Amino acid sequence: MTAVATHSSSAAKPQQLLLRLPDDLAQRFAQVVPSRQRSRYLLDLLRAELDRESLALAQAAKTLTELEAGHPALAADTAQWADASLTTDDDADFNPRRFEREFAQAQAQALHP
Repeated sequence: MTAVATHSSSAAKPQQLLLRLPDDLAQRFAQVVPSRQRSRYLLDLLRAELDRESLALAQAAKTLTELEAGHPALAADTAQWADASLTTDDDADFNPRRFEREFAQAQAQALHP
């Protein structure tokens, strides 16, 4: 099944996205969610998940800030790490194209084990 989401609550023109689902998931989705409510259902799920991830990231940043406040050495390490710039000169064996290819393969495997 292929679903196309087109609804948006913002003033901007909604973007249309093509979503491919495995047959079993598409069948379950079609059985559970009425056809005229599927875009809204997906939008609500997506917003909730993105909000959850944003909240988790904000909480992690707050926790790190609190840790750094109590441990100046940690704050110095964090600042050093944030100020560092990595280049391929730092590692003569680093191959950016190979890294990108292997990273994309790892992401694909993580999404489709």
